[in-house]
Amino acid sequence: MDNETVNKLIQQKQTEDSIKQEFEQTLSERVARYLLVKPHGIIPNTKFAAASSECSLLFRDGHFYGCIALVQAVAEALVRFLCQKNKKPVGEFENNLEQLFENGFITDDIRKSFLKIWERRNDYHHLNPTIETDRQELEKIAKEKAKLIVEIEQEIFAFTLGADGSPLYKNPKYWEGCENKVFLRLNP
Repeated sequence: MDNETVNKLIQQKQTEDSIKQEFEQTLSERVARYLLVKPHGIIPNTKFAAASSECSLLFRDGHFYGCIALVQAVAEALVRFLCQKNKKPVGEFENNLEQLFENGFITDDIRKSFLKIWERRNDYHHLNPTIETDRQELEKIAKEKAKLIVEIEQEIFAFTLGADGSPLYKNPKYWEGCENKVFLRLNP
């Protein structure tokens, strides 16, 4: 075996050991964080479904900046989705949100949750100098926003199971076109 191959194998083993050690040291913290923001079990298989699932995973793994920014992006995509499904014009986030509320498509609590997620959106998306840098504060902000997106999805994509085990959707129009293509989020 040549030196380059040996060096690559050594590097790979060292990296594996380092990642394994980090994982073992942070496992209980990760489990606790995941249980705080466990995602809603299923949502329609939309363009934002996978990204929405990653919000909980980013929080779980302690990637708080990424979690905050992705939750805000998912909130924006979800509001746009609601406008489209309700045949409303799509514009700026705040305007979309107000028209959804004024037309009775979302409750005031949901509207307020979206606005709480949206707070300081540009600061986090542009990494402005005013964003939080204290890790504990970042964790609080990420937890709040990640929990809010879960609560919103639980309301909008609520379902029960019928006698035959098939899902019965609270808001069937949000599932149209996705009836047989749900995005399962049952595992951490």
